[in-house]
Amino acid sequence: MKKLLTICAIALMMSSCMTFKQIGNLTMMSNRNIDSKMEDYVLVRSYMGDAKKELRKSRALTIEDAMDQTVRNTPGGEFLKNVKVYVVNNSYVAVAGDVWGHAGVKADVRGFQVGDEIQYMGAKYTITDLKDGVKCVVKSANGKLIKIKYVKMLKAN
Repeated sequence: MKKLLTICAIALMMSSCMTFKQIGNLTMMSNRNIDSKMEDYVLVRSYMGDAKKELRKSRALTIEDAMDQTVRNTPGGEFLKNVKVYVVNNSYVAVAGDVWGHAGVKADVRGFQVGDEIQYMGAKYTITDLKDGVKCVVKSANGKLIKIKYVKMLKAN
């Protein structure tokens, strides 16, 4: 029993030893060509990727991969502004910042858009927010908000 307790204690200490080191601040970051007038772009999501939970998930080996991961997790995202670059565990790179995209373009994930009526477990819901490539936030008829995975819902006709 003591061995099991010792092993659990060591495992807990090792798992909590994740380090984050900020290595830079940038005004803007993009790996696509964008219009320099910036008239057609709007803020899609304010400060994406800065939570410790999101930093821990980063497995990007390059800054470009980390930026793509952050922008891809925001539907309609094109580039980042007010960017912070982190090194996670001296192995991986993580990027956090404001995600910007085209004005007037309706973002969609797997064919779903904000405002779509969906069915989930026999009830109808309305999509209120496309969180990332896995889940969205929906609103029930009584106004309750819940997160649902895209693979578990169907478009209502």
